[in-house]
Amino acid sequence: MSNVTVVLDPTDDSRMFLRVLTLRGVRTQDHSEMCENKSRAGDGRLRLVHDGKHYDVTEFAQRHPGGKLVLQRYQGQDVTAVMKGPLHRHSPAAYSMLSQYCLEEIGGAADSNGNVKLHHRENGRHQEDLQHGSSKVTNGRMPSVGCSNRQREIESLIDWNKPLLGQVGQLGDLYDEWVHYPVEKPYRLFSSEVCEFFSRCPWFLVPTLWLPLVVYFAFTSIVELRQGQVQVFTQTCSALKFTAPVSLFPVVFAAGVMLWTFWEYCLHRFLFHSKAVTSSPGLIIAHFLLHGQHHKVPFDPGRLVFPPVPCSVFVTLFYVLYSLLLPRALVHALVSGKLCGYVCYDLTHYYLLHGSPREDSYFHRLKSYHAKHHFVHQETGFGISSRFWDRPFGTLIPGS
Repeated sequence: MSNVTVVLDPTDDSRMFLRVLTLRGVRTQDHSEMCENKSRAGDGRLRLVHDGKHYDVTEFAQRHPGGKLVLQRYQGQDVTAVMKGPLHRHSPAAYSMLSQYCLEEIGGAADSNGNVKLHHRENGRHQEDLQHGSSKVTNGRMPSVGCSNRQREIESLIDWNKPLLGQVGQLGDLYDEWVHYPVEKPYRLFSSEVCEFFSRCPWFLVPTLWLPLVVYFAFTSIVELRQGQVQVFTQTCSALKFTAPVSLFPVVFAAGVMLWTFWEYCLHRFLFHSKAVTSSPGLIIAHFLLHGQHHKVPFDPGRLVFPPVPCSVFVTLFYVLYSLLLPRALVHALVSGKLCGYVCYDLTHYYLLHGSPREDSYFHRLKSYHAKHHFVHQETGFGISSRFWDRPFGTLIPGS
């Protein structure tokens, strides 16, 4: 008899069937063993088993909140107990994300080499695959098999092939629940190609556009301060009037950086995380446009940094405001520091969601902290580039 490998579902408790196969010389594998063997097949895929189902998390590994190395450590293994344990306990939102990488495998007839063919079911679609068990992931293009019935019903209200801004306003009271179950899939906001183009921004455009402006403002500030003619408080408070020395530049620059971190915290907490008014379709759309989209699709690389057009509006407004209070040299010093803080914030935010920092490093802890904000504690953890302002305002994530 040819050597045939049969894959057994771990839920099949038919011991008699297993004994018959063993007596007849048929080699058996459970799901975990099969997954581990496939992971060693040299195809470079990263697979896990959870609750009897197979998951190919290769595409997600770099973005995994705990880091890529954690997933590699459990490659080919059953992680059901691990994900429920105290060290790696996962939230319902995390399981929602995991479900999009599910591969439902069904044993078929054996081929001439004695291997059972595997049919990969991707959200109801079967795909025959004999190339070392390699697979494709669903990327959430349909409600995933691991989602709850209620979640699938809510997700079915949105057609992801159409612009989202014209649809989310109709969710009403379901919006808040829908937006906090993250997915990973491509989407568009606007019907207009022009609006859609300007709503996206690659990460590298941020330093390319704003760092030259940081250098310009810093240079002009230092040049004017070195001339020794910059008078401070000449109009607002003449009693405190003094000539600003060039040594004041690093102080004002640092104040600009700190001012940005405070502004970052306030924006994130009081504007972006303001409660959506679900009775108004227009306010739902505004909430989704401001920040809801980021919590729904947190890993979209084109929408993790602030687009330059709206950012330019904010820079202009604050430049005009500071010019009413301070001389130009100090305005330039303050704005250069604040812009530098903004660039660091946007690059940090992108790295926390797409980078894989070294374990136990500062950025690894910050990545884990921000992941908790996304998947567990949406009402705390508003600091992104640092946790500094979460401490005095009492919004530090518990256990951090």
